[in-house]
Amino acid sequence: MKLLLSMMVLFANALSPQAAHAQSAWPSGPVTLVVPFAPGGSTDIAARLLAQHLSTRIGQPVLTVNRAGGTGVIGAGLVAAAKPDGLTFLFGSGSLAAGPSLMKSVPYDTASDFVPVSQLTAISSILVVHPSVPAKNVREFTDYVKANPGKVNYGSAGIGSLQHVAGALFEKQIGGQMTHIAYKGGAPANADLVAGRVQAVFGPIVELLPFVKAGLIRVLGVTSNKVSPVFPDAPPISADVPGYEIGTWHGMFAPKGTPPAIVAGMNRAVVSALADPAVRTRLLELGLEPVGSSPAEFTGYFLSEIKRWKELVQISGATPE
Repeated sequence: MKLLLSMMVLFANALSPQAAHAQSAWPSGPVTLVVPFAPGGSTDIAARLLAQHLSTRIGQPVLTVNRAGGTGVIGAGLVAAAKPDGLTFLFGSGSLAAGPSLMKSVPYDTASDFVPVSQLTAISSILVVHPSVPAKNVREFTDYVKANPGKVNYGSAGIGSLQHVAGALFEKQIGGQMTHIAYKGGAPANADLVAGRVQAVFGPIVELLPFVKAGLIRVLGVTSNKVSPVFPDAPPISADVPGYEIGTWHGMFAPKGTPPAIVAGMNRAVVSALADPAVRTRLLELGLEPVGSSPAEFTGYFLSEIKRWKELVQISGATPE
């Protein structure tokens, strides 16, 4: 018996260095973080910031690669088809969850071809109006819309965009009617809001904040269900319209089949990076609220977002293209 125990101890000791090596083998080389949008925007800036801080935490370079096109589909498709070895990740956004409801087909199964690693940020929108609108708060705006059916124009970045869906959800929940004006992007919609050609926009804080600070438009509320640290002066719309909530986010994903140990390792690095005061400050400057959730938490949230966007698109009346 003593001989058997001694042999078992020797065998275990012989295996332990190999086990330790297996745990420390990741990452075996540079890690690629695919950004499915063009360089220069807030998403790209946030991805590069995170990559820089992840590099110091995992001991390997984290390289950002932009693969824009198809509202994020091209970049996401590259990650879905990548080898699940922990060397390729996606810096995804809410458009990944919305895709199945807005597009007739995508080259992957959104719900099963990605492994959620962590929600990175939360992105709230704000309801802003032109100064000619007499409403000074959400309650007054609700009354104004209901008293003037179809006369309030709200601009958006296009049919099925976040701005469009946010406006349609607002109409449904207050029992009012506005007129949707679709533009080819958020910038022209914001320009026409400033010019008074549309009266309202439900848009991302980062896009609208310069006009707010210049006094060109008025903020009535934020679309999150709580005060946003990005713009704490805006009260939640839900305070006057119970249940109203809409926004988007960034999240990190790995290809299907990536080992749980690698996912957990990257998650620890992400959560640590997002807790860094310098990272948090810069993200808030970009209009992004840092999150840093567990893989299990983000998986549940991601699946709920896919379902929610299906409902939101139906409310908006948008059809898959």
